[in-house]
Amino acid sequence: MNILISNDDGINSAGIKSLARAFSRLGNVYVVAPEGERSSNSHHLTCVGKVKIEKRDLENAAEAYALWGTPADCVYLGLDFLFKDRIDLVVSGINIGLNVSTDIVYSGTIAAAREAYIHRIPSVAVSIDYGKDVDFDTAGEYALMIAQKYLQDEKRNDYFLNINVPNLKMAEVKGIRVCKNMAVLHYDNNLSMINEEGISYIRINDVIVSVDYDPEDLECDYSVVKKGYVAVSPLYNYHIHQEYLKHVEKML
Repeated sequence: MNILISNDDGINSAGIKSLARAFSRLGNVYVVAPEGERSSNSHHLTCVGKVKIEKRDLENAAEAYALWGTPADCVYLGLDFLFKDRIDLVVSGINIGLNVSTDIVYSGTIAAAREAYIHRIPSVAVSIDYGKDVDFDTAGEYALMIAQKYLQDEKRNDYFLNINVPNLKMAEVKGIRVCKNMAVLHYDNNLSMINEEGISYIRINDVIVSVDYDPEDLECDYSVVKKGYVAVSPLYNYHIHQEYLKHVEKML
């Protein structure tokens, strides 16, 4: 079993080290990750040009590379170019902060897993809730447990998994919930116009996020995590809205 690990927080993040430690028990671990943080890079892919790469030593990894590119670049080049062995599973994370609701559109963590899914390689994205003393090892263990079950599914190439873990010790996690609903996130960036040396800029300040959700909905990604469960959502990449095909045909 050959496992490729990536993320959007950078190759030096604690989360990627926890994943390498956990998944080294499953097989050979290979790592390709951005050299620094690439949060909110979404599915940006470098199509033409050159991308700097540097070999690194990472505990529990057979080979590891830092890439001056995006999370999607890391997976694309890891699958198609860097390693001679076929990759059987891609794991992205562990992201600091949940990837729920519309965050799955912006997230580089999700994009890395999605890139593998596009290549028909089973993949999971793993994120953990913010909090004091983030326990990455809990998220790593749950990711390994879920991935092992996922790999046994004959339909595993038809979807990829988004895993969100509460920031709790293993013994405190209540279990796993599969989610079909998403919370609604609202973003307030507190924007302002500034001028520096005759050049106009829009200053984008720290984002403030508010969440609309039913705290009792145990099929909603955000609610599930806040209740102390691991939230698992199967994702895919086909964006045609089937329900509206006839509606748009009639409209046109």
